[in-house]
Amino acid sequence: MDASPDFIRFFVNVRVGIAVGMIGCAMLTTTVPIAAQDHDGHVEETSPEDSLMLQDPIRRSEAGSRRHDETTTPNQASDQGLLSDRRLNRLFGEVDQLDQLPDVRRPLAKSPAANAVFSAEAVGRRTADVGSLLKQSKAAQGVAIQHRTPITSDTRVRGQRVGQILASGSYWAPARMDLDTMMSKIDSRLIDDLILIKGPYAARYGPSFRVVDLEFVQSPRYDRAEIHGSSSATYSSNSDHWYGRQSGWGGNQDYGFYVSYGHQTANDYETGKDGFFMPSSFKSRDVFVAFGVDLSDHETLEINYLRLDQTDVEIPGLVYDINFLVTDGYEFTYTNIAPTFLADEFRAEVWYNRTRFEGDTSRPGKKKQIPSLLVELESTSGSDGFARTDVDALSGGYRFENTVFTQNGQYAFGTDLIILNQELNDIEPFAPPDDNNFPIPRSHSVDVGVYVEDVEQLTDRWSMTTGGRIDGVFADAQNHVPGVPILLSDLKEAELEQAFFLGMVYLTSDYRITPDWHCNLGMGFASRAPTLTELYAESSFIGSLQRGVTFLLGDPKLKQEKLYQLDAGVRYTDGQHRFGVQGHCAWIEDFITYDLLDPPGTSDGFQQGAVFTNTDLAVLSGVELYGQRDVSDYITLFGTLSYIEGTDLTRNSPSRLSPYLDRSAIRGVEEEPLPGINPLESRVGIVLEDPNPQPGWGIELLARIVDNQDRVAKTLEELPTPGFTTYDVRAYWLIDQWLFTSGIENFTDKFYQEHIDYRSGRGVYRPGISFYFGTEVQY
Repeated sequence: MDASPDFIRFFVNVRVGIAVGMIGCAMLTTTVPIAAQDHDGHVEETSPEDSLMLQDPIRRSEAGSRRHDETTTPNQASDQGLLSDRRLNRLFGEVDQLDQLPDVRRPLAKSPAANAVFSAEAVGRRTADVGSLLKQSKAAQGVAIQHRTPITSDTRVRGQRVGQILASGSYWAPARMDLDTMMSKIDSRLIDDLILIKGPYAARYGPSFRVVDLEFVQSPRYDRAEIHGSSSATYSSNSDHWYGRQSGWGGNQDYGFYVSYGHQTANDYETGKDGFFMPSSFKSRDVFVAFGVDLSDHETLEINYLRLDQTDVEIPGLVYDINFLVTDGYEFTYTNIAPTFLADEFRAEVWYNRTRFEGDTSRPGKKKQIPSLLVELESTSGSDGFARTDVDALSGGYRFENTVFTQNGQYAFGTDLIILNQELNDIEPFAPPDDNNFPIPRSHSVDVGVYVEDVEQLTDRWSMTTGGRIDGVFADAQNHVPGVPILLSDLKEAELEQAFFLGMVYLTSDYRITPDWHCNLGMGFASRAPTLTELYAESSFIGSLQRGVTFLLGDPKLKQEKLYQLDAGVRYTDGQHRFGVQGHCAWIEDFITYDLLDPPGTSDGFQQGAVFTNTDLAVLSGVELYGQRDVSDYITLFGTLSYIEGTDLTRNSPSRLSPYLDRSAIRGVEEEPLPGINPLESRVGIVLEDPNPQPGWGIELLARIVDNQDRVAKTLEELPTPGFTTYDVRAYWLIDQWLFTSGIENFTDKFYQEHIDYRSGRGVYRPGISFYFGTEVQY
């Protein structure tokens, strides 16, 4: 597929957006002192120069170089290379890590129930992509993931999923919502940290209801020219999963670089006791490069490049496996701490990501896992059905932001442009050539937005954030697609060009009752446009509901979702204890859900489909708790609990495209649980760790307790799931510059499946017992 016109469209939109951005950012401001706040809430005034240094890691690096305070500057990138005290203390993480964020990142995590996760846990917990890191970290509450493969995880935050969750840090969007995900392209060891924002409480990222803010590894700085490196390898017994990574980094006072190559291979994994093998083999390779240069004493440029190549990826429970997948991601960040238009700081980010892949149904593992494909897909004999898919998608854009530092805080304002482009072809080669394609046509979305955000320390006890944004989203799609017999606008009985005008506004507050007790409150409104898949899919074989094997229809007449959310919570922190409880409730008007296109139980396979539809009102509410106690210098107890409940309050309203009076041909069902909501989940455990500032060893024993889920969307044929408990044990040892890790996951060999695992064919079940060990050496 030739994407040249999309490159032209991309750069034309960027040039137009730059003009808009420069107009939106050309505000005159003056540099004034800022009140620096420590993690206990105390405020002290700092000089303008020092306050600026607190806001940016590269600026802190420059300050370290100029002042010669230390050999390596306090840049987060240095943690990727050195076995520092800070990194070793994060191998198992804590239930609350917000106060460990660098100063420049801390204002971004002011929202209620925000969580911070660091990449060191990727080593301590043997995670693959960023989604699995979020799920396994005890610092992230209210998160569930759907394990597509051992290297592909679909993240769900408080019951919401792709389209409602935004992965920022280059605006990572899935090329196809069932075969790849927002964060499956990013190895969890390639980030410094991530901030999880669980509500409409951040304006700078784009229109969304939840945000995962990723911070890639940054280039370091040194007083003198230095070069370092690391080599690591990990082996897991279940599936013979090998993971290796080679990294190098270095620089001097004026520039720095970080280069890393990762390689993974695995066979099918075995499920729990008396189980069977799941077709889940893969090969994966990635290259990551970060290069930074100081253009002057007040200007820096940081360039990131990510290349991902995956081949022979088997995905149990879905129609297709991936033959090959290629992702190229570019990000450029320019920072000026003394801009000519007198702002305190100007930052410009430009990104471009493209993913393309092909897949089919030909592998023996697929035929064994879902034998119905052989008869449901078109074939010459009626029993050797075959289909293939090809996907091409890109996202690009920019964000221009000014920050002004005030006596009691800071405020930012800016503009952004987000461009999405997507095409999917699902082809059954043995069908007639003019009717063998079930696509998402080449479709486009352009989002132009402006925003403002204010963070204020009103008193020494009370801080507040507020912000808002306005967006215009314009979507269109190709009307004629080869292999589709008529125009898509005729099939869908609607125009394909759509426009959405979106808004967001929020207010959050944090009050320090005592030096140890804090309470918070948040309220916000946000709207978001339907995704290109929700608008334009035309019977594409996309696994979305629990049943897995189904086709999906989009609707160009979908309305935008509108969310109203309230959060309230308290937290306690002292030298030995960390405790928090957070309650939340969200009301979503015109919530986008599903409508089955045939009565339940009347047919199998692809005769069963679903259409995206709006329901007038849905509610998502729940609670999150965490606690941690240092029993002694080397013993820590911890526990977390998350519960979310979703309800469709207007279930009996008919959908626009359904031929039945009530949705899914079920009459009289006024309320129903929303599909795809994970049950109550708790994690409890104990950590034994060397009490020295640079710990030499550590052991963690963790139990994950998941309740049964009987709140199911019966009209969508969602099935209940029994509860289960799994146990993991992990350990690490540090000997000089050698770090050794090992563990046993699911050591009782439990046979189980998650509620959101696919039920197609033989069903998808999670891995049984697995031993792993790894090592990392740095030099």
